[in-house]
Amino acid sequence: MTSGQLKGALLEFIVRELMLNCGFTTVKADGHYIFAQRGTGCFFINGKGAAHDADVLMQPPIQMPFSYPSRLLFECKSYEQTIGLNVIRNGLGLRYDINEFEIITEESIELRKNNRRANYAIANRERYYYQVGVASIEEFSKPAFEFAANNKIPLLSLRWFLSEQTCDLFHDINTAYLDGIERELSNKVYAYLKDKRPDSTTFAEYEEVLGFLESDEVIGTILSNFNVIAQRCIIGLLETGDMLFLFATSDNIRGYFQEQGLRDNLEARLHYSATDPSVWTLAIGNYQDYRYEPHTFRFYVPERLMSQWRRFNFDINEGYNMKSEFFSRIFIFSKKYSGFGLPFTVVNIDSEWLEGLVNGS
Repeated sequence: MTSGQLKGALLEFIVRELMLNCGFTTVKADGHYIFAQRGTGCFFINGKGAAHDADVLMQPPIQMPFSYPSRLLFECKSYEQTIGLNVIRNGLGLRYDINEFEIITEESIELRKNNRRANYAIANRERYYYQVGVASIEEFSKPAFEFAANNKIPLLSLRWFLSEQTCDLFHDINTAYLDGIERELSNKVYAYLKDKRPDSTTFAEYEEVLGFLESDEVIGTILSNFNVIAQRCIIGLLETGDMLFLFATSDNIRGYFQEQGLRDNLEARLHYSATDPSVWTLAIGNYQDYRYEPHTFRFYVPERLMSQWRRFNFDINEGYNMKSEFFSRIFIFSKKYSGFGLPFTVVNIDSEWLEGLVNGS
């Protein structure tokens, strides 16, 4: 194991934990189309051209009817430099390769010649639509952003929600750092980070690892800081299909969506930053009953929508139109927070408030 592999495993762990915290579940290997490489913790998914390393492979908390069930695969890049266009292009190629994969054998071709054949000349398996995203420690270049937006490739940078100091610690995972850890222990840390079982922290085999992480000033500090932020993160989905990573500005969001009296009255108000129009604040509350304080979440507007607003030079009226057209309804996904056992909560925009903004009242 190299320091680069350890750093990559840490990034995968954080992305996977983030998704688990938002109600996603880890896809289990079926041993055939998706298989685990023995002794490495690596998952591979078959495509038309090759089997691909699936860094983070998740299943969303809800599926859309009348279509193939979907899965989300994140390619994790722990580079020290800005992520460029070529990485995103590779992500698009990966999406094509695994979604177009099908097994056609010589035998099945021969069977097609027989119109009375008993079986279909295709593999009998459950099929999925795989969305491929790219996660990184560093930011993405402008061409990478634009290409991802035009091809609906979700992007996630740790610098969007972790502090600069925390992200910089990733690059302290180098050869000198690895040499300072006893080899057997470093291998156990790597195995822990690659372990895709959601309850792995309870396993006795990782007791030594958890003890190490409590005092470690690099990986331990990164995970400690991440755990604070992860408790504040939920995922929102727009009706356009765009995904939002929403980060609460306070710690007290647990149980908020479980309050039955609020569920039918939740509304959203949206505000954007004057210094950075791509950063918006979503305030969710019951605006008909001011006994309840709204909860606020920060998020980055998907680049595809930002590009449209940018063409109007961030005109304020066009901003109102964006709120009405794209953010009129938001699906909040989180098994941990939604009431009645549902995996999502529907939040509508406060239409009276927005109409007041448009009319200048």
